[in-house]
Amino acid sequence: MSASDKRSGQQAHAQIVQQFGGAVEGPLAAYVRTVGLKVALPAVPGSTPADWTITVLNSPVPNAMATPGGYLYITRGLMGMINSEAELASVLGHEAGHVSGNHSAKRQGRAIVGILGTILAGAALGDTGAQAANVASNAFVSGYSRSQEHDADMRGLRYSAAAGYDPRAAAAMLAALERVGTVEGKERLERSGVQSIFATHPVTAERVQRVAAEASRMPAGGATSREAYLSAIDGMAFGDAVSEGSISGTSFRHADLKLGFEAPAGFTLQNAPTQVAGQAPDGANFRFQMVNIQPGQSLEPVVQSVWQQVAQRQFPSIQYRETRINQLDAALSSAPIYSRQGRLDVGVNAYRFGDNKAAIFLTVAPAGTGQRFEPLLTSFRRLSPAEVADAARGRKVDVITVQSGDTAASLSARMAPPYNRVESFLALNGLPLRPLVPGERLKLIVAG
Repeated sequence: MSASDKRSGQQAHAQIVQQFGGAVEGPLAAYVRTVGLKVALPAVPGSTPADWTITVLNSPVPNAMATPGGYLYITRGLMGMINSEAELASVLGHEAGHVSGNHSAKRQGRAIVGILGTILAGAALGDTGAQAANVASNAFVSGYSRSQEHDADMRGLRYSAAAGYDPRAAAAMLAALERVGTVEGKERLERSGVQSIFATHPVTAERVQRVAAEASRMPAGGATSREAYLSAIDGMAFGDAVSEGSISGTSFRHADLKLGFEAPAGFTLQNAPTQVAGQAPDGANFRFQMVNIQPGQSLEPVVQSVWQQVAQRQFPSIQYRETRINQLDAALSSAPIYSRQGRLDVGVNAYRFGDNKAAIFLTVAPAGTGQRFEPLLTSFRRLSPAEVADAARGRKVDVITVQSGDTAASLSARMAPPYNRVESFLALNGLPLRPLVPGERLKLIVAG
């Protein structure tokens, strides 16, 4: 690891931590670092623990990544899916393989971190619907080539085996990734605005088979340390962090800010540290963000400021009105904007939320369909004390011991929505549909 590699990794580190929801601290982070060092030190002979920065990211999106200079990352979203310490070691060993293989320097463009714009400045109305739906203010680590992924897989197997772990756990970990869609629902995989491991580390049947075949040729008898891993993640947050609000279907609730809203039916929501985005199948989308304003400031200049960034060189005929919605001062405005795809119905809507805060909804829809956002705009409100208490609970991993008479159906019924279904329970634990064994330890997702 050269000095330039360390500088590059250090420069990216703060951005990655910020954009992936912050770093998890405490016993869980210490445990992951201990496991990570077991596979990282063999990856770069002569390196010391001080050369490696191993971080658990507070993101619900399953991912793991590495940057030059010994920086390894895993999200708690991925940790919630895997089921043993050996699987964790295989993830971190794979990422250490990217470091030892110097893969970042060999990627075209050498793009380590890409920052998308903010909600206000990043309204890319001239782009395609898919581009316009990108969630702003998030970083991602660009993907690797197929040969680099293969190289990191093989390196990771060697490092895990050298650390005393069962190398077959690597194939089990890859299989866990394929179950994420069953637990969360496919539409939820990218909703926190950062790329998932499926984008940066594509999982294919051929890759799983290749890793399993290579592992089968290695000496057997390595540890899985399943019990230690389950004990370490017991109580870990699952899904959206309470501090960033939570999504359930088309509803958004933020306990700290004491606010909530309902998106129109058919919209998929994505939650990022500084904003919420929603998109419909036809490309209609909205962005929600809180902004600071001067105490007592009128909402009209706030709305005008957003329009200046959205309209750019256009001079649209803006319809503007002020009203009260759910006991909040509101300023609603709309206008047609012309893009390369034709006319779009655009809305900029602001709500006073306290003395120095305003809530902004930027809405974009195909021509003639802008009225679909009316239910969204009329749903924005302060949460009741009961709603705040419910939103503040969040969700967490609960490791339980199977009792006599427990079944997949009875245990899954204890899971918090939207995870209370048998398919989610089985996928979370990597189980086929079979009778449960009294005494075995399994994971549930429950209210915090």
